[in-house]
Amino acid sequence: MLRFITRNWQLKLISLGIAVFLWALVVGQENAEVTVRLPVVVTGLAADMVVANQVASEVELRLYGPQSLVRQVATRPQAKQLDLTGMGTGEHIFQVLPEDLSLPPGVEVVRISPARLRLVIAHRYSRKAAVRPVIKGNPAPGFEVHEVEFKPADVTVSGLKAELTDLDWIWTVPLEVTGLKETTTLKANLRPPDGRAIRLIPNTVQAVIHIRPRPGKPGAEAPPAPEKKK
Repeated sequence: MLRFITRNWQLKLISLGIAVFLWALVVGQENAEVTVRLPVVVTGLAADMVVANQVASEVELRLYGPQSLVRQVATRPQAKQLDLTGMGTGEHIFQVLPEDLSLPPGVEVVRISPARLRLVIAHRYSRKAAVRPVIKGNPAPGFEVHEVEFKPADVTVSGLKAELTDLDWIWTVPLEVTGLKETTTLKANLRPPDGRAIRLIPNTVQAVIHIRPRPGKPGAEAPPAPEKKK
């Protein structure tokens, strides 16, 4: 036993000295109180389920302890994870407890807000919705947009049943047609309705913008012919 204790005693003595120095450094410094905001992250939600209510996006902590430690926590805040694995439909309450936050020794939690997080889980419903264009700009003089064709023509939307009932179409983000003289194909991003937790599959489509010469009025100068693709 004595031999084990005395083996490499120089290194052990140095380690003990460093530990005592760090302890004295932490204990001897001034305490501070700071506010830390932890992002809330929801994980484990089943593919056929959806969160049906607004959940707080962050938890605010008021921490007290040695200045260096509380500032260390403040600069590297951990996320508060809400694991929904295996949970069914209905209301679920999550308590935010100090022991779940992995704080360093010596740091105390003065206040947690909110201390409880409420989630409501509901079934996810799906249906088809047609894609509709939003046009930005104008084609070249003498030309007009004749038709916009989408491939695919409709997409699958999913979410809360109440939010899908009146959702017959999905708008694109604005499609730029300024200066076009001929039919053009673009990648169109789709824009979910504001304020609804809607999932789109796919979330982009191919838009074929058909351009044609603008019909001339009787007696008016005929529009220039569109350029042909080489």
